[in-house]
Amino acid sequence: MGCFQSKAKKQFPGYEDPVTLASQTAFSVSEVKALFELYKSISSSVIDDGLINKEEFQLALFKKRKKENLFANRFMALFCYIISHFLISSVFTCH
Repeated sequence: MGCFQSKAKKQFPGYEDPVTLASQTAFSVSEVKALFELYKSISSSVIDDGLINKEEFQLALFKKRKKENLFANRFMALFCYIISHFLISSVFTCH
């Protein structure tokens, strides 16, 4: 027991096998790998947590992270609505 925290390698659910993922989408294996590298780059541009937040999204699209942008605001709001609706509906349908 102690205070030591090891830095575990980040896990990215859904990316275990790029060949399988490519076979289930319209993307080739090389495109899946390139998209994953782009995702890792964007998701670690501000906070290295493996997630893309609003600031990182704006930085990737517009090369600005502090200025408010109507498109980015609406997109993130829609995304949050879809995710919360999915989570709520999945809770009620899993009983």
